[in-house]
Amino acid sequence: MKKFVLGMATGLALAIVAAFAMGMGVLMYVEQGYVDPRADVPTSSFEKNRAMEALDAALDRYAPKSKDPIQPTASALSEGANLYGTYCAKCHGAMDKSETAWRVRLYPSAPQFPKNPTDMEEFENYYVIKHGVRWTGMPGWSGELSDDQIWTLVTYLNEMKKSAAPMQGMDHGAEPSNAGSAEKGVRK
Repeated sequence: MKKFVLGMATGLALAIVAAFAMGMGVLMYVEQGYVDPRADVPTSSFEKNRAMEALDAALDRYAPKSKDPIQPTASALSEGANLYGTYCAKCHGAMDKSETAWRVRLYPSAPQFPKNPTDMEEFENYYVIKHGVRWTGMPGWSGELSDDQIWTLVTYLNEMKKSAAPMQGMDHGAEPSNAGSAEKGVRK
């Protein structure tokens, strides 16, 4: 029994030392500048996967699990489409599914919701729109949009997810007529 306990303690100590060494190696790799910062090279699959896993885990931890209070009425969807066109379409794509100049300039590139609707839960979409996502170009819109406007955008994104075809009678990503502040309209 004594050998078993000693073996377990030794194994645990070696595992801790190995984990510490690996952590220090990663830290040195980063701090010595070996992480390539260029935005004009393809993202590695490792980077893409780890970044999305980190975002998903953070949303699970921080985003309050609230329900969308906005009903998908014609009026709400029309307002959501106009908000999307004003604040989102430059980076996330217009409903005609054309590429935008901003999308290809962001790193990582912004998801194109008309081509591939968001798969996040409504409370996650709300949280991301309100607070933004660091190191992605996605700003937080809490200073520009009210909570009701953010939820209206979420309602619109939910309906976009349900329908592959653009919803009729709405302005889906045309050049915004009132983009709020010019710098926020450009950054989103």
